Amino acid sequence: MLALLSTFVFAAAATFAIAAVFVTMKGRRSQIAALLADYRSLQQDREFLVYVTGVQRPAPRAAVDQQVRRTTRRALKRAEAARSARLLRAAA
Repeated sequence: MLALLSTFVFAAAATFAIAAVFVTMKGRRSQIAALLADYRSLQQDREFLVYVTGVQRPAPRAAVDQQVRRTTRRALKRAEAARSARLLRAAA
């Protein structure tokens, strides 16, 4: 008998919770509609950006640009190595 009573209490609580959700959603219908419209707008913006960036091919890089990058990177590595060596000497 106690099990049957507790089953009815849980069923009533679940029904009350579902009713509360529906009442809340009905009251917030305009806000939910605005959120869905905003989501659709953002989705369209993403699709447009993918289309715009997908149409263009990246500009080909010249061999000169790559050579300049390599020499700059080497110079930075040398400067970093010299600075770390100075710091090690100062720490010793």
